[in-house]
Amino acid sequence: MTQQHDESGLQPEMTLDDFRRRLADLPTAPPKEAAILSDLDRTRLAEVRRAWPKLPTETRRDLVTEMNELGEENIAYNFGRVLKLALRDADATVRAMAIEALWEDEGEDILAYLLDEGLSDTDLPVREAATRALARFSQLAAEEEIDERWVQPLRGRLLALVRGDDSTEVRRRALEALSVFTEDADVTGEIARAYASPDAIIQMSALYAMGRNLDQRWLDTIIKEMDSDSPGLRYEATKASGEFGDRRAVPQLIERLGDDDREVQLAAIGALG
Repeated sequence: MTQQHDESGLQPEMTLDDFRRRLADLPTAPPKEAAILSDLDRTRLAEVRRAWPKLPTETRRDLVTEMNELGEENIAYNFGRVLKLALRDADATVRAMAIEALWEDEGEDILAYLLDEGLSDTDLPVREAATRALARFSQLAAEEEIDERWVQPLRGRLLALVRGDDSTEVRRRALEALSVFTEDADVTGEIARAYASPDAIIQMSALYAMGRNLDQRWLDTIIKEMDSDSPGLRYEATKASGEFGDRRAVPQLIERLGDDDREVQLAAIGALG
């Protein structure tokens, strides 16, 4: 019989034999059974390492989803060790989902994986997930919260992605992550180039990047785009204006409180706040 969660939401202690049995039962286990994979010691992690590749693909996907959900529900869960195993899963969907599930991990081992294996993965969803994940590390770099030896490799890799020929998702997310490198002519040049793109999705990312870049040269463009015919551009421009906190944007923000698009209205409320 499956053991019940204790009052904290975590699994109670179990013997190694019990753990092995429950691990073997994972393909047919009820929801939330992924909780047994939290905070594993070395012995149990070795058991998971042996068992993981033998689990059905759908089971592995479901487990990563459950670990992500449980981790959001209760910060006491720690699935990092298993999720790092999943980064090298045979299934691209599992790899991409594992990157997403490690959204709180700011370790150098994760950054190294993203810059190397993640961005070089043969499957596009993994590269896209890796690029999105790099945004938190670029923010850490801007705040001088990571070792300086990572800053230039990170900047260089993101710049190469922006200028490369990968998917639109990869290029736009790379631009967004790169935008925090302020007073950088290469970065401001790429933001301007993206804004000039005929692709509205790229333009939206350019406006988002302007808000993160905080160069005063962008403010007139942001204010202008708050009156755009495109709800997406109005939304990103409105959000970006809040990052600047400049009083010149207040009249347009007040107008956006009556916008036809609810998301734009909410963005205006947030920016005025």
